[in-house]
Amino acid sequence: MTLVFDHLIHQVQSPENIKDFLNKRNIHTVNGGQHTMWGTYNTLSYFGLTYIEQIAVYDRALFEEAAKYPYTLHHTFKGNNEHYGFSRIALRSTNIEEEATRLRTLGLEVYGPDACSRTRPDGSVVKWKLLHFGVPEQAIDFPFLIEWADSDEERYAQLEASGAIKTAQPITMESVEIYVQDAKATVQRWQEILQLPEPEIQPPCISLQLPNMRLNFYEEAEATKMMLGRKSEGAFGVTLKDNERTKETLIFPAAFYWINP
Repeated sequence: MTLVFDHLIHQVQSPENIKDFLNKRNIHTVNGGQHTMWGTYNTLSYFGLTYIEQIAVYDRALFEEAAKYPYTLHHTFKGNNEHYGFSRIALRSTNIEEEATRLRTLGLEVYGPDACSRTRPDGSVVKWKLLHFGVPEQAIDFPFLIEWADSDEERYAQLEASGAIKTAQPITMESVEIYVQDAKATVQRWQEILQLPEPEIQPPCISLQLPNMRLNFYEEAEATKMMLGRKSEGAFGVTLKDNERTKETLIFPAAFYWINP
């Protein structure tokens, strides 16, 4: 069962401000919409079908209720004392029901798949299913799984037509940088659970390769140098490639956008 990278969560105070900032730096970012069942809303930076989701809370009561459900991104955000920065990773599946069964047989706690939706600014509704899983008191949450109602081809055409995907933008998303205390143990666990190819040891990190993305795991010494300080375990950076510009670093609280590093 092949999983591919779907998106990276960036918890922010104001998606609108992030959108303006990124667009001024030629990273095409658009309004997403509201998750009325969770009390959150977002903006989105697309690089083909992979994207970064900048998300914030607009309804405290709805968010607090959503945060009660284990292994969700809301639960993670709440557990991190609502610190802003990169948070969770979502992987895309085309057989999420089978994945749920497989993960349960591995002894993991599994919630879902759950049907979800979001209303776009134009009033149209996008639908998907989510699957969350893990083990109690884990230091870093596993990625959650997503299955979109529409096919990749349909979604790309819709996103291109709406202007969310800007085909003229030459930027690609190359890798996500993740801090963990024990890179070898974490990578081995993720590789087994997610059925990924054998990891690559490329000092200063250990990498897992998805069909469309590389996940780089760093231990504390190297991660601290890269992010100018220490944070909790989890994603802290994303590497972007743009052949039409020079090296650049965009810095947010606990989130680094490295362009041509």
